[in-house]
Amino acid sequence: MNAAPTPTPDQFDHPSARQYPHPSTGQHEAPQSYQRQNVYGQRAEEDPGKVLGIVSLVATLSTFLGFNFIGPVIGIITGHMARKRSQEAGYGDNEMGKWGFILGLVFLGLLVLGWALGISFGIVGGLASLMAG
Repeated sequence: MNAAPTPTPDQFDHPSARQYPHPSTGQHEAPQSYQRQNVYGQRAEEDPGKVLGIVSLVATLSTFLGFNFIGPVIGIITGHMARKRSQEAGYGDNEMGKWGFILGLVFLGLLVLGWALGISFGIVGGLASLMAG
């Protein structure tokens, strides 16, 4: 009866995970097939402006939580950056970045309009009290 051979520790390693010496330098490097593709498959290429677009929309909508000035400003800046990165990478227009940018401008415009109305009503009320009194 023959005894079964005992397995070696590296017998169960994935063959593409081993390193082989490079012929010219003698340094170890991964085989070419391992460098070109991931063992488990590669993720599809993602839009580089996707995360900034989400940040833009969330920051702009934070206006409803009380961030009346800083939210739209961050939304405008990150929305512009998201759209620019997406267009440079050839993905077209970034929808969330676009809406964050547009809504940021609208909310910031409404804020400035509210400030202007408040100041003008204050001035008119002050003048009215001076003339009456």
